[in-house]
Amino acid sequence: MSDPHKKRESEKYDNPIPSREYILSFVEKKPLTKNELFDLLKAEDHQKKPIGHRLRAMVRDQQISCNKKGVYRKFSNRGLLTGTIIANPKGFGFIVLDKGGKDLRLSSKQMQLVFHGDRVKARLLNQRGDAEIVKVIETVKTVVGRLHLEQDGAYVVVDDKRIKHNILIPKVGKDNTDEQIVIVEITKSPTLDYLAQGRIIQVLGSYMDEGVETDSALYRNNIPVEFSAAATAQTNKLPTKVTKADKKGRADITSMKLVTIDGEDSRDFDDAVYAEKTKKGWKLVVAIADVSHYVKEGSDLDSDAIDRGNSVYFPRRVVPMLPEALSNGLCSINPDVERLCMTCEMNIDSEGDLINYKFYPAVMFSHARLTYTKVSKILEYHDKELTHKYASVMDNLNTLYDLYKTLKTARIKRGVMDFDRIESQILFNDNGKIDNIVARSRNDAHKLIEECMLMANQATAKFLADNDEDFLYRIHPKPTAEKVEVTRQFLTAVGLTLEGGAQPESKHFAKVLEDAKGRDDENIIKTVVLRTMKQAVYTPANEGHFGLAFEDYTHFTSPIRRYPDLLVHRAINRVINKKKRKPSKKMIEIGAHLSMTERRADDASRDVEQWLKCEYMRDKVGKTFNGVISGVAGFGIFIELSDVFVEGMIAMRDMKDDYYIFDDIHHQLKGERTGRVFRLGDTIKIQVASVNLDDRQMVFIPVN
Repeated sequence: MSDPHKKRESEKYDNPIPSREYILSFVEKKPLTKNELFDLLKAEDHQKKPIGHRLRAMVRDQQISCNKKGVYRKFSNRGLLTGTIIANPKGFGFIVLDKGGKDLRLSSKQMQLVFHGDRVKARLLNQRGDAEIVKVIETVKTVVGRLHLEQDGAYVVVDDKRIKHNILIPKVGKDNTDEQIVIVEITKSPTLDYLAQGRIIQVLGSYMDEGVETDSALYRNNIPVEFSAAATAQTNKLPTKVTKADKKGRADITSMKLVTIDGEDSRDFDDAVYAEKTKKGWKLVVAIADVSHYVKEGSDLDSDAIDRGNSVYFPRRVVPMLPEALSNGLCSINPDVERLCMTCEMNIDSEGDLINYKFYPAVMFSHARLTYTKVSKILEYHDKELTHKYASVMDNLNTLYDLYKTLKTARIKRGVMDFDRIESQILFNDNGKIDNIVARSRNDAHKLIEECMLMANQATAKFLADNDEDFLYRIHPKPTAEKVEVTRQFLTAVGLTLEGGAQPESKHFAKVLEDAKGRDDENIIKTVVLRTMKQAVYTPANEGHFGLAFEDYTHFTSPIRRYPDLLVHRAINRVINKKKRKPSKKMIEIGAHLSMTERRADDASRDVEQWLKCEYMRDKVGKTFNGVISGVAGFGIFIELSDVFVEGMIAMRDMKDDYYIFDDIHHQLKGERTGRVFRLGDTIKIQVASVNLDDRQMVFIPVN
């Protein structure tokens, strides 16, 4: 058979190729690859590239379709793929497929049709994974953003930078003013020619009102704020103190000199600690608030708690996982009151190794509400006044400190990475405005509690694994070989060596961090190593914890503010009460959900903190600061200021003294003419050029 439209094609093109109809006649008979088509069409070499262009055009015009294996078949809506839109702030996006596999890619033009988070049906356009939207199955219903009132109409700029659409507001109310932060219901989806439309359903406040940035972040990240009526009603029925019935079947450890050690502004106390010397080493008791006694599986309180997944912490506000009557009251280990607890009692040898452990429900009594600052003054600086004030618990504190020193040595021997990076703390005045942004210090008291909790978490994971229970591990996977190689190249460039080959262990990274101590670029080296690591997640499949160098690890110590810990407490109770539950597929889904809620909380907290930092820097435009280069990219360099602990960027376009070439191995930009180098970790003097609150960005320029 020859091409019936050969004459038409010859009249249109100097170098004709097979017509669309002729190509379609083969594809209609059976699916074919490009090379199979070339053979059937008897295509000459010079024709193959133009035929490839024609095939792409036929896919675009919905005459044929192409799957990921490069097989062409007659177009049909039956082969559509379903997934969720993930937008990139730069304008393009992806579709995460419901059935899994490689994400599909969407052009900026295709992204004009959808919002981040929409569910869609899409068609694959080529083997590379490019796709087009066929149908929006489920669209975002509401967004939060800033209202702009202008002469030619009103519109809202969406606060989520992944959503590039402005929303037209056809009607505004009398109470609406310029620059209000509003929640908008989408009434018309966007098209290639028209913006989306919406109506204002709630005003969160004016742009610069105190707390509006937090409300906006909560809403944008879909974090529940109000408890359901059913959960509230259930909370109201609970007692306000431990009852006689609650104590039944529990060990009485009220005489044990347990203490809590937390931050000055803490209100929810999950854990209390006690240690005493033994012939072989130490006995360590970690008593954790028994939330599982009050929040029963499947209850209304439980439903709200799993939906939240965790408490969310902001500089000026906490959104708790549990109602405050529980989180700050009945479940919180407040001083001088009886509380229910789940107790982890461990025996630790003189080398800091875990010998054995046991778990039991108990009634406890906190003998002192201590803070990290007070304990540090007592143990590190021997404050006489505080030592006298807390004389009744000094034996416990001194023993805990001795145990900590041993556990610290064991940690170093185990090869645990020390990411004790400088973190920022935002200080506010009485008017709610930022006074300063300072370094948050970590003392031996922080580290003492951390080591106690690590031991309890490790013991818990071993206990539940030995009993084949249904619970979630806290795992930290090994870094990928690709990331390891990039980091190794950087470390080599700064004179450090990462041993261990393609799959280094935690101890190899720990050695790098130890070798970096005292260097000017120590914090930057920690940052680079940290970026090499994968994210820790919750899963019922044990892969170990790479960062802590533990084979078994879970979260047991914070059930007031983390749902995975509550699940672990229930699992311990099942073992104790001989009501074991085998590992279930449902736990895989719960783990994925709780890993998501943790990321969601981190994103919201980080976003608010960056907004507040930008607000603080707004009146410092034009001023100069010293900083350290904290990141280098092809489009510019990131600077962390040394005095106020904020980060901004010098864009490549503002480096006008030379043409700079990006060297990704050495993490540096080098001037082609002058040879001037901007390297990760270098100190630099900058001027604040601009601050953009909407984008949470500070733009700097170098000062020569």
